[in-house]
Amino acid sequence: MILCLETATKNCSVALVSKGAVVHSRSEHADKFVHGERLHLLIKECMDEAGISFDELDAVVVGKGPGSYTGLRIGVSAAKGICYASKLPLFSLPTLGCFNFDNVQEDLVITVIDARRDEVFAQKWLREGSVFKAYGEVEAVVVTTQSWSEWNTEKVHVMGDATEKVSELHGNTSWVYAKNEYPSALQMPRFLDTSEMVREDVAYFEPFYLKDFVALKSSKKLL
Repeated sequence: MILCLETATKNCSVALVSKGAVVHSRSEHADKFVHGERLHLLIKECMDEAGISFDELDAVVVGKGPGSYTGLRIGVSAAKGICYASKLPLFSLPTLGCFNFDNVQEDLVITVIDARRDEVFAQKWLREGSVFKAYGEVEAVVVTTQSWSEWNTEKVHVMGDATEKVSELHGNTSWVYAKNEYPSALQMPRFLDTSEMVREDVAYFEPFYLKDFVALKSSKKLL
């Protein structure tokens, strides 16, 4: 049994996977991040439903980012704590791969996660047989009509929680813009036991933030 966690966005999601299939799952999202309050409760609910203890798990898999600094920090810390306490191996998967590719008709996909203002975190994917494989590096892209210009004349499927933003700022009429959706632990099984799944050092693993964390000045008057 594998415990999967994906917390890089406002969606806090947990899934238990056995033999490549999700057997129990929980997710919760809100306008404000609920990860700190809810992640461990969601994990406990899944474990209780499955009737297993942490010692019966075979591994923990966590979405490594990019995404929210807060969400990633909480998810990775939880994964590392479970692995350390139960002496389990820790694996990571790219957050930009944790979407549902099942109904995609196009051979080219761009997954996008909101990165504030006109910027997104993006990963390109190419269909190879019955699966999609990452093409190039994860990028932080300021979206304009000229973004991903090498694919401008191609049929491309865009998915993620920033799809509407890309549609408005890029607006290529030959592209397919899916409805906004969050990455989820439910979609992790497709990448288990593939090259996208990387074993990490429990002590030293850090999330893939891509950009440095920038603290925003509070607008609240403290005095």
